[in-house]
Amino acid sequence: MTLVCLLLVLASLCFLMYRWSGKDPISPPFLFSLGFAACALFTLLFSERWQYSMSGTVFLVVGGSVLVFCLVSYGMSLPGRHEETRAGQKEADWLLPNHRGALVAFVLLEAAVLVWSVYQISVSFPASSIAGSIGRFNSVVKFTDAGANVYGFPLKQLVSASGVLGYVFGLLLAQALVFKKADPLLCLIGLMLAASIEVVNASRTMAVGFFFSTAIAYLLLRRIRDGRFPEIRMRTVACIAILLAVFLATFPLVAQVVQGRVTSSDHTTYMSAYIGAQIPNLDTFIQSGMHEAKRSIWGYMTFRNSIRWVGMHFGIPEFVYQYDLPFNQINGYATGNVYTTFYAFIYDFGYLGCFVLTVLMAAISWLVYRQARKADGGPFHSMWIIIYSIVAYALLLSFFSNKFYEGFFCIPMLNRLLYLFAIYCVFLFFGGGKTELMRLCTKAAHGAPSGSAPQREGGARSSEP
Repeated sequence: MTLVCLLLVLASLCFLMYRWSGKDPISPPFLFSLGFAACALFTLLFSERWQYSMSGTVFLVVGGSVLVFCLVSYGMSLPGRHEETRAGQKEADWLLPNHRGALVAFVLLEAAVLVWSVYQISVSFPASSIAGSIGRFNSVVKFTDAGANVYGFPLKQLVSASGVLGYVFGLLLAQALVFKKADPLLCLIGLMLAASIEVVNASRTMAVGFFFSTAIAYLLLRRIRDGRFPEIRMRTVACIAILLAVFLATFPLVAQVVQGRVTSSDHTTYMSAYIGAQIPNLDTFIQSGMHEAKRSIWGYMTFRNSIRWVGMHFGIPEFVYQYDLPFNQINGYATGNVYTTFYAFIYDFGYLGCFVLTVLMAAISWLVYRQARKADGGPFHSMWIIIYSIVAYALLLSFFSNKFYEGFFCIPMLNRLLYLFAIYCVFLFFGGGKTELMRLCTKAAHGAPSGSAPQREGGARSSEP
């Protein structure tokens, strides 16, 4: 009964956030509550199989935290709540310029990186097939530090750059669909190659994130162009449901055929570990009392990627460690080792820390979203669309794990932003933005604050959401 109540609360919050935001399908509170509502639904579907009865503590943690996130987002949206957001400058002033030669060059670069990565993995982890080598590499990377140095210079840097190119090609594909500003086929090829590189490198989640980012960019660009989001019809919902069903059905197959992963679990058990098991796993963690233990490192789980970065770059061995995510079983069924984002919060900082980190996450997410919805910041402004797409994906997957503080609010994200800035400079240079690029460089050299470019005459400044 408690689980049913949680599902009703989360579904109600999801509906309210959608209606309150003017039927905005990509606002931070809607995506955050949508992910947890979907997880609660699958938990309910599998609850009889697991013989699972949710505790009141988990109801308060999950339901209360999602409610706090929604309330903070609502409070931050009140300034400029009823104002319209439209492009304040001509499209050419803020869209990412594209150049066919640059597009072809980046596509060829991705193809070379993909082939080089597969070759390096095959050499380092020999097996009877390429999939077998990739499978061995995936296991080592996910559960040990032995695969950290497989890629040397410059392959390691090129793989990182390809990960950022996936978002750039997604944005260019969205621009091609909305404004007819690029070759959609070439952008799609670049997007597929970037996703393939991520799959080879043990990150199906990141690969899917590129396509999610493209969808976010498309919807944001439509809103900026039209002043409103496109109407979501039942046919669209049905298509999304079909695509989701196909994705869930083929998810284990991709892991087995492409990544060489083998599991003894049946399909239902395998999928429940990816959506549905997170809430029971969190319940197991809380009931075990593990969250009351003292941690040797501040933010051990929540800020692990930032701590690890410091350890690897400054030679601090105790800062280089794996996540403390023990595999769990319920009623004899394997439920994986993911526990929602609240696991990391409570693990490090208790229930009060869970509240504080949720408030911080909501505030940062809304600030980024507010910036992404504008269109008056010059040629680098569309970077905010990519940045928000990363945030949006992290929020949607918060039911799964601590994606926000692992993948966005962390030191490695600064590295990704540098790659993103460099790629933008290339497109600006070859896409007719040399003058603008030189002007920005001159301003930076003279210490002018970024974003202080004067508004073009005749262009109304866009309002904030």
